[in-house]
Amino acid sequence: MEEKARFSDLDQLFNCLCENEGAIVEYESGEVIYKQDQPDNRVYRVKSGGVAQSKRGKSGDLMTYQILVPGSIFSTYHLSEDAINQPCMAKALLDSQLQQVLRDSFKRYLLQNPRLALKIADIISEELQNRDKTLERQIYMTAKERILSVLRDLSPLGKEVGEGKLIDFLTRKELADMAGMTEETATRSLTKLEEEGKLKKSSGGIVLV
Repeated sequence: MEEKARFSDLDQLFNCLCENEGAIVEYESGEVIYKQDQPDNRVYRVKSGGVAQSKRGKSGDLMTYQILVPGSIFSTYHLSEDAINQPCMAKALLDSQLQQVLRDSFKRYLLQNPRLALKIADIISEELQNRDKTLERQIYMTAKERILSVLRDLSPLGKEVGEGKLIDFLTRKELADMAGMTEETATRSLTKLEEEGKLKKSSGGIVLV
């Protein structure tokens, strides 16, 4: 791993680091990967499954601002800082496999390859933009619009069914928390969206059409 030219993209760099000094760790659906403000010196890549990143505000409300799908690299925000406390919480949405490497090793090889470092800068920028969009969603969208927006973010992790994408890996309470509302408000919003033909509720989950 001495020649920076060996790594043509971030996935190749991550796979090589993971094979030599990292690990592949399995998380069950709903399991917390790390907590907000928890010290952590690792960078992660979703190998399979899906992950939600959420931040708890001063009021105590949990805001989910990013859904990470296979291939996503995360926990990169602290690469340019000395502090290594996580700014948010990460939780597995499905049974997931995550590749994990040490932050300092990842950073060392990034510094040898500015092109890949720029891609990490883009990932950090996207995460910050997602936080801003989440705040805007909380302020400007109706409850119904917020629920629909969250479901669309989750749809890449859903199962293909004849009518659309089946999202069956969240409880109604978990979905409500992700949208920043009570379970009762979420239920009313889902009913309205079903009446408008944008989704279908069933005992097995929600089908986004």
